[in-house]
Order: sequence, then structure tokens, then C-alpha cells
Amino acid sequence: MLIGNPDCFAVIVDVVECWNVDKTFQNGTLFFAVNGEIFPKEIQSATLSHDFHELIDLLKNIPVDEKIFSMPTEKAYRELHNLVYPENWWDIANDYRYMISTPSFSDRNYLVFAVGNGEKVRILAARPDYCKEESMDILDGIEITETFIDISDLNDMIDKLSDIDIRRDL
Repeated sequence: MLIGNPDCFAVIVDVVECWNVDKTFQNGTLFFAVNGEIFPKEIQSATLSHDFHELIDLLKNIPVDEKIFSMPTEKAYRELHNLVYPENWWDIANDYRYMISTPSFSDRNYLVFAVGNGEKVRILAARPDYCKEESMDILDGIEITETFIDISDLNDMIDKLSDIDIRRDL
């Protein structure tokens, strides 16, 4: 099922029956279309009984921050990344409100962030390389895909997603 406009922002979700022994976890696929690009780039299993409902909650609670919303793309992505994953994590708490990646995304380091300005939401998606030795993402030179969506369009998507019963409709 596709909800939204894939040329702007959409959620693509479906149960894959052969990945399920029963209806307990509802394993399937979950993708974002951001400005015509699909995230994640490869097929992977998502535990929809968890990820799908978490995604709805994440989309309902995107913070408003005019300053970040107005920044150039790379600077905005770095700022959002640093809020979610602060370098000095021992002094500053992670602010996960800006992340709309579910566990199936972030497990493969697809990090998708969102920030609003009261009228629109800006979505920035990328897959930074992860340096195990430094235990950090490498943000230099990453390809960031972004889009802007009206709050009313996002709310319509949330309503449609909220109406889906993954055990029955997918």
C-alpha cells in the first residue's frame, strides 16, 4: 500500500506473507519515498506490528524549529543528526523527536529526520557511513535527499495510515 505522493513524500508498506509463521509480528516491507527516491535502498524485513505504529507516532510529533527548518540542506541534516546523536552524549540527552526512521531503517543506518515550521515539514534522508573505530557516522560528503510537505498533506497521510489495520488491511 502506498500512502502519499512518491514525488514528494510517501509511505510504502506491505505484509510479506511468506515472512510470517503467524500474525504475531506482521513482518513485511516499509519504505519512504522522499522526493522520488526510495529509502531504504534494499529490501529488508520490518516488524510492522511495531514499526508501523511507531512511524505514525513519529509523524504526529514532528517538532517545529524555524531556525533548523531554514538552514541549508547539509547544515540542517548535521544539526538534526547532532540533536538525535550528540557527540558529547554523556552531557547532552538524545533528542529523538526529529527522527522519523523506524528501527528497520536505523538498523541499516538509514537516518531520516523531519522538522517543521508550523506550515510545512522538511524531511531529510541519507545513509551516512558508520565508522566502527570512532563509533560515529561520517557526515562529510553524504548524499542527502530532502522534500517539503504541507502540514495538511502530512496530516492526511497520518489519518490514512492510522486507519490501516495491519492485521486486516495489508
